[in-house]
Amino acid sequence: MPRLMVVGVLAAVALAGAAAVPAPSPDSPQPTPLIDDSAREAFLLEGEIVGDRPAGAGVSGSRRVTLRRGDDEHDAHVQTHDEYRSQVRLPSGPELDFRDTWRNNVAAYRLDRLLGLGMVPTTVVRHYRGKAGSYTWWVDDVIMTEKERYLSRTPAPDPVAWNRQIFVVRLFDQLICNFDRNLENLLIDSRWRLWMIDHTRAFKVFRDLRNEKNLAPTCDRPLLASLRVLDKPTLEKAVEDVLKGTQIDAVLARRDRIVRHYDDEIAARGEAAVLYDLPTRLPPAAQR
Repeated sequence: MPRLMVVGVLAAVALAGAAAVPAPSPDSPQPTPLIDDSAREAFLLEGEIVGDRPAGAGVSGSRRVTLRRGDDEHDAHVQTHDEYRSQVRLPSGPELDFRDTWRNNVAAYRLDRLLGLGMVPTTVVRHYRGKAGSYTWWVDDVIMTEKERYLSRTPAPDPVAWNRQIFVVRLFDQLICNFDRNLENLLIDSRWRLWMIDHTRAFKVFRDLRNEKNLAPTCDRPLLASLRVLDKPTLEKAVEDVLKGTQIDAVLARRDRIVRHYDDEIAARGEAAVLYDLPTRLPPAAQR
């Protein structure tokens, strides 16, 4: 089945929640209690694999494993695919420095936390059947993918909050140079929180933005503040075991372009018209 790509689509669907709808029913599924990232990382690293099956989506042979640690049991998405080619021809055209690797899942998670987003599920480095890979916390209480929401024309209960989450996705994909975002790797949980998964083809070495026009006209205020203070030593410490130096330099170069873009918007339209505040999604210990 052809993949429904988000690049160029997110801008069109961001306002799809604008129709007025009733609030979710009190009887709707409630999410499981939050535990902090350190606890989830420990569980992903130490949990015994008691179940193992294909993850279902994707083409890289990823697995859905069930982990058990003490009385706790939870699923994880395991990816071990690690491919590099100097040039490859894709349906979108030739691409240089092609990387499709589990390492990018780890980098996306760590960068997400550096920026205080909490929109990429907890991810760790762990071996699977003798191969290094990424173990990602299986997102709880998913009610649909963005593809399912889009095709069913289901409006978001809070259109403003929904649009602002979409705007963050668009910025994050520009920052990590993600060519492979599609509507199936955006998950919606029962609180209508958006989750970004599967970043194996991100973190290109291109120092320019792929499409500056895909940046939204507004930006989350704390996110912009975090982008401003992100420096090379901090980023290197977080991701140097999974990203090359050229990739880290490219992230920072794209960061500079994004900050400059919003500085220009603020100068032209005023801070109040450009910046907004999303509710934090991180537990207190992880908040910026």
